[in-house]
Formats: sequence, structure tokens, C-alpha cells
Amino acid sequence: MPGLRTRLFWVAVFAVAMGLLEAICVAYLRRILLPDGVTVDQIVDSIRAMKIEIVREACTMGMLLAVAWLAAGRAGARTAMFFLMFGIWDIVYYVGLRGFAGWPSSIFEWDCLFLIPVPWFGPVLAPVLISLYFMSACTLYLVRENQGRALRLSRVVLASQASGFSVWYWTFVKDSKLIESDGYEAASFGWGFFAAGGVICLLGLWWALRCGRSR
Repeated sequence: MPGLRTRLFWVAVFAVAMGLLEAICVAYLRRILLPDGVTVDQIVDSIRAMKIEIVREACTMGMLLAVAWLAAGRAGARTAMFFLMFGIWDIVYYVGLRGFAGWPSSIFEWDCLFLIPVPWFGPVLAPVLISLYFMSACTLYLVRENQGRALRLSRVVLASQASGFSVWYWTFVKDSKLIESDGYEAASFGWGFFAAGGVICLLGLWWALRCGRSR
């Protein structure tokens, strides 16, 4: 198998290309399906009814999983590769939408982030921050493993990441039904809870570093 630098380079190339391609696809889909523009709740209902976006999102996850599986040989490294590519893809996706469609106008603008299993909503800045965490933490994990100093993924560390992700997920879906019925103005994003999720994840990463080498 090629060295880590080579693999990181090519998975990054794949993630960047995939992010730009998906931005192009979304820009075209919005013009085709919603040429006259509609309200936020109508956008969500229209896209969910046609199933196109759900299929696109499922395909995206499948592509990332497939490349992550090929890019590494162990479960931990494959997981790290997946989330590393996810982070790159997500950021490039928004950069692409900004360049191709002139949206979002601000990193604080709200978006329907995901539709599986229910719609996720939040300001663009929130998923970008999560993606930066994914990129940093996963790169650290992969580099340490390559150096023979792999992070110890103890139950405490895994529980912290799962807990942090759960808090993040809740902040995105807690007002889903309200937003679908009344639009973004009816909800406010829980930045305090979002920050708490980030602190939990960072503490878990710190604990993994503190525990030293894994077995």
C-alpha cells in the first residue's frame, strides 16, 4: 500500500473533486426543480417528496465509505479517512455553491444540511466548524498511527466522541418540524449546546493524547 502522504493526497483530491461536483449538481437541481424559487418549508417538502436529495446524500456517504475502505487497512484508519474526506468535501461543497450559485451570502445563513433520517437545519458555519474538527482530529490520528504512536481509542474516548456528535445532531434536528412548517425565522440555533458538543469532543481527543500509545 502507498505511504500515508500519498494516500492523504489522493483522498484529498477525491474529496475536493467530489465537493465541487456535488455543488454543481445541487445548483442544477435547484434550477430544474425550483426555477421560480419558493419558501424554505416548500423547498424541503418538494425535495423530500421527489426523493432525489435523499438518494444523492446516500450515494455521497457510500462513495466516501468506499474510498475510505480502499485507502486504509485497519478499522480505525478507515474511519479516520472517512471523516477526513467528509470534512474536506463539506467545506469545498459550500465554497463551490458560493462560487457557482452565489450562495450562501454569509456563513451565518441557514441551510437544510441533511435529510437522513430527518431534516437537519443550521447556519452554514456550524457544519464548517465540525468539518474542521474532523480534518484536524483525523489527520492527527493517521499521522500518529503512521509513526507507531497511535492514539488509544479507549471506551472513554469513544464515548466522548459519540456524546459530542449526539449533542451536535440534536442542535440540528431539535427544531426540524418547526422550521418545515414556519421557516427559519421560527427557530434559533443552539450555539451553547453546539459549543458544549465541541468541548466534549476536544476533551476526548485530549484524553486520547494523554493516554499515549495504544496497544
